[in-house]
Amino acid sequence: MDKWLQPALASLVLAIALVLRWTDPPTLSDLRTLVFDQYQRVAPREYKPVPVKIVDIDDESLARAGQWPWPRSTVAQLLAKLRESGAAVVAMDILFAEPDRTAPARVLPGWGVLSNDDLALALTQRVQDPDEALAEELAKGRVVLGVVLFNKDSKPRVTKKGGYANLGVNPRENVFAFAGALPAIPILRDAAAGNGAINPLLDRDAVVRRVPMILNGGGDLYPSLVAEALRVAVGASTYIVKSTGSQSYTFGGFTSVLRRETGVGEVGIGPVRIRTDPSAAMWLYDTGHRKERFIPAWKVLAGQAGDLNGTIVFIGTSAPGLLDLRSTPIGTAVPGVEVHAQIVEQILTGDIIERPLWADDLEFFTLLVLGSAMALLLPRMGAIGCAILGGTSMIAAFAFGWWAFWDLGWLIDPVYPSMAALAVFTTGILLSFRRSDVERKRVRDTFSHYLAPAMVKRLVANPGLVRLGGEVRDMTIMFLDIRDFTTISERMEATALTTLLNDFLTPMSEAVMENGGTIDKYIGDSIMAFWNAPLDDPDHAKNACRATLEMRRRLSTLNKVLAERAQAAGQPYTPIMIGIGLNSGDALVGNLGARSRVNYSVIGDNVNLASRIEGVSKNFGLDILIGEHTREAAPEFAAIPIGDIFVKGKTLPARLFALIGGPEVAQAPQAEELLTEIAKAAHSFKGGNLAAANAALAAARALGQGLGLEPLFDHMSNMLVAAEGKAKAAAAQ
Repeated sequence: MDKWLQPALASLVLAIALVLRWTDPPTLSDLRTLVFDQYQRVAPREYKPVPVKIVDIDDESLARAGQWPWPRSTVAQLLAKLRESGAAVVAMDILFAEPDRTAPARVLPGWGVLSNDDLALALTQRVQDPDEALAEELAKGRVVLGVVLFNKDSKPRVTKKGGYANLGVNPRENVFAFAGALPAIPILRDAAAGNGAINPLLDRDAVVRRVPMILNGGGDLYPSLVAEALRVAVGASTYIVKSTGSQSYTFGGFTSVLRRETGVGEVGIGPVRIRTDPSAAMWLYDTGHRKERFIPAWKVLAGQAGDLNGTIVFIGTSAPGLLDLRSTPIGTAVPGVEVHAQIVEQILTGDIIERPLWADDLEFFTLLVLGSAMALLLPRMGAIGCAILGGTSMIAAFAFGWWAFWDLGWLIDPVYPSMAALAVFTTGILLSFRRSDVERKRVRDTFSHYLAPAMVKRLVANPGLVRLGGEVRDMTIMFLDIRDFTTISERMEATALTTLLNDFLTPMSEAVMENGGTIDKYIGDSIMAFWNAPLDDPDHAKNACRATLEMRRRLSTLNKVLAERAQAAGQPYTPIMIGIGLNSGDALVGNLGARSRVNYSVIGDNVNLASRIEGVSKNFGLDILIGEHTREAAPEFAAIPIGDIFVKGKTLPARLFALIGGPEVAQAPQAEELLTEIAKAAHSFKGGNLAAANAALAAARALGQGLGLEPLFDHMSNMLVAAEGKAKAAAAQ
């Protein structure tokens, strides 16, 4: 190996890793946030009771007060109760973008009552418009309403409740920007004490990790719901937005390499100072969902809210149907309003996590130092020495990252620098072993002249696998086939037919495997499976019977789904009908096939008999037939003798039974009479007496109520319908 090759390739890997870190593509940023999520999962923020509560429009509140949206008069009552309870400010994570639909002026036209009708005039005078009632309550209290920013060019006027003073950068150039804004209707937004943006800030994986304090909507600055709630709570009139400034980008005397632009560094709201990232956002330090934050809205309406004096109250919903559930670093399906409440808790308690502005530089130079050490020292120190050095450095990096999070609230990523340095080390090690690998390859190539390479690997792992053949075992074999599949396939396109087969084979296969069976193969619409191999199963016959009964039940469910799907599409539907044959006995099982390709399968007379039994089932209009030995091994199952068949090469006939149900059917008081009627129906079907078969089936269905035999009865009924259709078609010819 050339002396320069190892450090050259290691340096190339390092250069690629540095370029990726410099450009910081979205995928790399996503991986970094996953590291920060793990920090919070290991050590979530401790919940500390502070004057922050959530009034929750939960399912019970909807059940008590009616479906959403509530009349604005009800919302006004809710706000009045909170005002009377002493709430310092109420922030509504709700958008009132349209007038109340329950107002008389909007309800009466739908009833056919014109606006100039005497009844309309009387009701309008007597019944107050709910929006006016809510506006009156808003004027009394300290309430912040929601505004939604979106990427549509729309600039409706929003009453500015607070001004902005910029110290340094223009925040419009740095904060998250949207094309326009959608506030509450004018009568409400003007009466409210504040209007704040309720937009969730979702990362690419739809997780909320940061919450902005200031946003840009069509060139206008909007406070978030959190920021506006704090402003109203402290009685401030202006937001003071400070830039980071060039001095904030220095660390240890070095100016930032990766971050040369400035941004927002702090948002001041009265006496409150909030450190933010350059986009004016705060990192969520998650506690997870806590019930202590919530007060059901119905309790507030009932006057049971308790003392909320000086409390910042958010109104939102946890009801799944209202679609305001979010994912956070340590939770899924978290009410969106809880994110706002958590941010206020962090501000009040000082439990802040942040990404220092110099963190990118620290991670970049850590990678540069570690990677360079690996590339330069590996030829001199050897693999063991560099492994010790690298391992120690990685442990130190992870320890620093954890300590910085735990003790200082800093989000530092030790993973990418460590993994990139490990990639440099691995490249060098792989090249170091190149010569010995060439020698091993020469040996493998030599043996490959005598054995296939894949067989060489398998022989090393388990030499016994290369032997063809297998062993004779007492087994239960199953064959399943769809009745009249050719007719079904001729009516369907290839794509639809493939979908149908997948929908059918999946539940059937699951029923086999869940009951200890092994899928041998799929043959078009057919399934071959067996029990008692490769693992021992002393109850293989019983488990096979359970599997087929489960297949019958799942097919009934599938037929209902397919029928509904066909009805919705306006298409005719013919239910899927199957035949299953089970037989138990000795068979040869193992790796069968050619020397170049083997398949774990089963062969023997009992396998052939199982296939024959499956074909016979259609003659009786039944779905599951079992052989004599299967019946003897599973005597507690409900079954009826159905007849004999002669098998080629055998002097004695094989006795067959129809599997009706499980032990619960066999133990039913009416079992004997029930099985007799089913037997009558089956033999009448075979004899062509369809009227008698229908009568016996009706009697059996009445006797089998509550025994779970409806799938069997439906199958027999479908077979009778098909037989009657064929008889009519033959008569017409």
